[in-house]
Amino acid sequence: HSAHSAHSPHSPHSPHSPHSAHSAHSAHSPQSSKGRDLDQNKDFPDPSWKSADGWKQPAGVNDAYSSIRPFTQNSGPHHFLSKSSDAIDYFSLVFPAALIELITNETNAHAKTCRFLSNTCLDWIPVTTHEIKGFIGLVILMGIQNLPDPSHYWSWSHYDNSYTFYRAMSFKRFKQIATNIRMGSFTTDEYRGTSNPSDSIHIFRPMLEILSKAMWNAYRPNCCLTIDRALLPSLEEGSSQTKGNPKTQPQVWLLCDSKSGYCHRLFIQMGVKSGQDPGFIVVPELVNGLEGKHHQLYLENSLTSVPLMQKLLDQGIYASSSFPPPSSILPRELWEEGKLEKPGDFLQRQFGPLLATRWRDTKEMGCLSTNATPNEPDTVWRRSQTKVGGLDPIDRPMAFRLLQENMRGVDICKQLLACNPLGGVPQDRHWRSLFWFLINLSIVNAFIVLRESRKENPPAWVQDGLFTQKYFETMEIATSRVTRNEVAEEPVKQRHRMTKISNVSKRCKNCNLKNIRHESVYGCIVCKANLCKQPSCFWEYHGLSSLNKGQYFTR
Repeated sequence: HSAHSAHSPHSPHSPHSPHSAHSAHSAHSPQSSKGRDLDQNKDFPDPSWKSADGWKQPAGVNDAYSSIRPFTQNSGPHHFLSKSSDAIDYFSLVFPAALIELITNETNAHAKTCRFLSNTCLDWIPVTTHEIKGFIGLVILMGIQNLPDPSHYWSWSHYDNSYTFYRAMSFKRFKQIATNIRMGSFTTDEYRGTSNPSDSIHIFRPMLEILSKAMWNAYRPNCCLTIDRALLPSLEEGSSQTKGNPKTQPQVWLLCDSKSGYCHRLFIQMGVKSGQDPGFIVVPELVNGLEGKHHQLYLENSLTSVPLMQKLLDQGIYASSSFPPPSSILPRELWEEGKLEKPGDFLQRQFGPLLATRWRDTKEMGCLSTNATPNEPDTVWRRSQTKVGGLDPIDRPMAFRLLQENMRGVDICKQLLACNPLGGVPQDRHWRSLFWFLINLSIVNAFIVLRESRKENPPAWVQDGLFTQKYFETMEIATSRVTRNEVAEEPVKQRHRMTKISNVSKRCKNCNLKNIRHESVYGCIVCKANLCKQPSCFWEYHGLSSLNKGQYFTR
């Protein structure tokens, strides 16, 4: 397949070497963006890239700029968990105990401050790390099966698994924690005068510091990565009852694996000043630590610019992005030069190592890339316009093949977030939406690490993609709460075992959680719950590994 841009060769024009590595940028620092308001013209002493005359027809596949250096780094899940480790172990990788401790301390500090300043929270009993874990577990379970009123989860007549909720905490206690849960004490900062006016999300900094490190360490980045924006739940729902100024809604940018959707890093942006290039604000924060390893980065088009592409290449990072015509990213004359009449037609122009491609699929699209060689053909199949139900091949430049195969990383992550919603908690403030978004993101990351780590022996529940249903194991350690005026009592040990508990077959309580209809006369004699006769349902229902053998245990 001959490339449509192959005409008379010209020598490419660029004053830069493509592979010199630059120093890393600091991540998540409130001051780091100030020093990064880069003048995009500094990257090109001669701004000839702004003129169509600087963009030449590619000389050929073997020109001086067509060599793409291979990615050779180790990648994928990085941990020391055993092959039999389950959901809670993987969740603890990306949401470590230090985060639970932080949330516990800040929640208690907030309640104490409110009681001192405004005579509220008078009946507050300090929350424990066990309760915070159990509370998060309940929120996850509430997202799996949405009920109109949160109190219904504690009602036998409305919810079959209400025993799990009773076992964790009372509904009153759940509402108390939902109201007061914090990752930082807003009120304390206001009265102490410790708030940093230059950092709009300083309350989140301790949480982000712990979470970012855990996310980065649990999964080594693969070659292909995607940067795109994720909307917080309140903004996506467009609720008229959402409180707060929409203009202050934080924008969350994610760096995700192009195939699995694993989120390696996030950057929270609070507004953009006029004259600032969003690409130079967002991208350096997210790619810190990737320099010189020859990753391929696929950018959302609002972040894309020629100077940014060149800067990334100077740091040893290839990049690619698509955009609709006519985009100001490229000189206007490049859009007017030549007409793409039929699917498969394309034109390519080169400015040094930067390759601009126009290609017509069902409609015309543009692409700017440094990770593809020019004039390299590929074929893609599209619905035939002449044969009913048939497919016809059309030409596709390699730049678009790489882009279309690797640009969906953040979309995959957002789909997993949507499949695992949280429930039962208010999201009436931007900070609450962000807080629960971070927890949901940790759940998705944990699922991805587990799925890739246990490919050979996946848990039974992974087959249906129901990662969050297993999380109720966290509530096993939240079965009781010790108040300041009470002494913990030794729990009465009972022997949970399988036996025939009814004369009439009833739905298996464990399979019912998975929307699977199985009936049985057998069940747990203590819980009075009908369960399938095989051991896996017995152990899963009690929040234990389905790999266990036998059909009884003592608790």
